Amino acid sequence: MLGCIKKDLYLLFHKKAFLIILIGITLLLSYMSLNGISSAYYAGRSYQNFFFMMLNYTKHAFMSFFFLLIPLLVVFPFADTWLHEQYMTDVIFTRVTRKKYFLSKYLISFISGFIVIFIPLVVSYCSVILALDFNDNVLNIVQATANETNIEAFLSNYTFYQIYLENPYMFIFIFIFLISIFGGFCAVTAFSISLVVKQKVIAYIGMFLFLIVEMLVIGNLPVPFGYYNIQNIIQPDTRIVIEPIVYIVWLGIFLIINIVLYYVFCRRTAYERA
Repeated sequence: MLGCIKKDLYLLFHKKAFLIILIGITLLLSYMSLNGISSAYYAGRSYQNFFFMMLNYTKHAFMSFFFLLIPLLVVFPFADTWLHEQYMTDVIFTRVTRKKYFLSKYLISFISGFIVIFIPLVVSYCSVILALDFNDNVLNIVQATANETNIEAFLSNYTFYQIYLENPYMFIFIFIFLISIFGGFCAVTAFSISLVVKQKVIAYIGMFLFLIVEMLVIGNLPVPFGYYNIQNIIQPDTRIVIEPIVYIVWLGIFLIINIVLYYVFCRRTAYERA
């Protein structure tokens, strides 16, 4: 098992697509985060310059577009491995068991999706920390949209607002972690999709299409359910308090989807062998 993991990690870190996407996202996010940093500093804004971009429509549109593209970006680093290795299984499975092979693929798929989102977000956020003065009033996150005396009441509509009041750094890092986990599960699900589809295009865009449909369907539900789409609950600007059960439900949905897809793959493979 350890040998499979080492081999797949080697493949991941030496894959051009992984390095290109990782470096590209890091540079782009850092540029967008630092762009206009001087005006944000003189306006007294700090933490929201990274995620809370209520008054900067360009940055807000960019970050929304970035969240939308995550299901596509995380496929190329490693989750498409089966598309290339499925024709070499006669050789591969003489060296390693199917169980170890697929456990390793699922694990490294998750790691690849996590890393390719986590590192760019951390680097871009740290660049904001270095560029801004964080010694001012940390409650100014919404000063442009609410009076100072109403900030705590305003923030009570956001998930984990108590953590923000106590430690703004931790608040942002929690959401960076959630977004990265989302990237990991998107990569894992994309790998599962690649096991059961014949068309390579579907393997690459299947997860993206699923989330588009999910966003449209859930967005038409009544409040508060209309806010429970996955792209909304992983952003700090949730607009309502998201209960932990919502995150647990989404985790269960991802697990069920992957279990079902892998079961279909195993059944089909067993049938083809027979």
